[in-house]
Amino acid sequence: MREMRVLVTGSTPDYNEIIHQRYGSETLFLTDKNQSAEWNGFKPPKKDECLFDLRDISGAVEAIIKHAETHNIGFSGITCFDCEALPLAARIAERLGLRFSPLAAIENARSKAGSHLIWQTKSIPCPHTIKLFSPDDVEQAEKTAKFPAVIKPATGSGSELVFLVKDIAETAEKYLYITDRIGCHPNQRMYPTCGCTLEEYIEGDEFSCDWVMKDGQAEIIRIAEKVRDDSLSFGTALAYIVPPSKPLDTEKLKKILVNGARTLGFSEMIAMTDFLVKDGEIYLIEMTPRFGGDCLPDTVMASAGFDIFRAALDYAADGEISVPDLWLTTASVRILADRKGSLDRVDIQPDERIIFTRIEREKGHKIVLPPENYFSRIIGHVVFRPDEKKCVHEQIREIRSKISVEYA
Repeated sequence: MREMRVLVTGSTPDYNEIIHQRYGSETLFLTDKNQSAEWNGFKPPKKDECLFDLRDISGAVEAIIKHAETHNIGFSGITCFDCEALPLAARIAERLGLRFSPLAAIENARSKAGSHLIWQTKSIPCPHTIKLFSPDDVEQAEKTAKFPAVIKPATGSGSELVFLVKDIAETAEKYLYITDRIGCHPNQRMYPTCGCTLEEYIEGDEFSCDWVMKDGQAEIIRIAEKVRDDSLSFGTALAYIVPPSKPLDTEKLKKILVNGARTLGFSEMIAMTDFLVKDGEIYLIEMTPRFGGDCLPDTVMASAGFDIFRAALDYAADGEISVPDLWLTTASVRILADRKGSLDRVDIQPDERIIFTRIEREKGHKIVLPPENYFSRIIGHVVFRPDEKKCVHEQIREIRSKISVEYA
């Protein structure tokens, strides 16, 4: 009899370590061999992990099927935590008859230009967007663009290669810079398309939510308020607050989420959605069929005892998630290096509000700053329980002042 497991597709080695430590007997990992080779931490046993070059999607599908047969493992479901692995997960799910979002919907969602243009045609609120896939597109954009605007890669993650531009001349400059960087980017799975989007800049409050779409309804799992610091690079999230400190019309949000998902081609899924709120109006920024990452899993766990990894495995296996009712106000502050160099250590002054710290880098880690590299500056994060009698934003600044990144 086969041992039934949930396939975790294309997750990063740090996530694999967490998931395997908690649920190793329930999971099988399909991991990019190049990422694994660069990882110095824990790696799952050979039975529990199939290593392959995930740029070769067809080969990866065959590799995981062969691996499972070799070790007498069956698939009870499939899940994914990384945007660049979603198309692969969809292909595997289709081949094995597992429940997962359809490839066409995933491709619509992964394209920031495509998703916004679809939403615009269906009157789903989002920033006005123009697709830039050639210098001619940039020239034509001057006729309809609304400045200031945000230019970003057509696909991607986080704030990498995202810039605020004031006019068409700066747009043309950043377009050439972004497309040049995408062409030689080490993670071509993240950037399969060498193009950009130009979005209207809406100066509002930014939020992120995880939610479940089922039977045409949205059930919100969590909402996080983003605290940005554009001085570090435009769009950089400095901290998150769960639940948000600012009021939201959740019923209105649910309707927009469902309508936005349907127009992209989704019928049921776990989803992470970024959105803006300005003057009470909600604008969708990005929607993807996976849980939110970064420091949010630890923040959500501290707030409500909700383990997104457990929830993702449960949903993959039987389509059900139990959403907690009680959420304690919790905030997380990302530890971001502010200059390049070699990491020596991270000093954090004691504070009774701090309940969890995760340091992801070791001594000697080479730090390179944006726009050359957006990820090496991320050192870890601190999760804390704010004093309910004080402003949480002020407390974020206080906690941040207690964190010091020391260089060798």
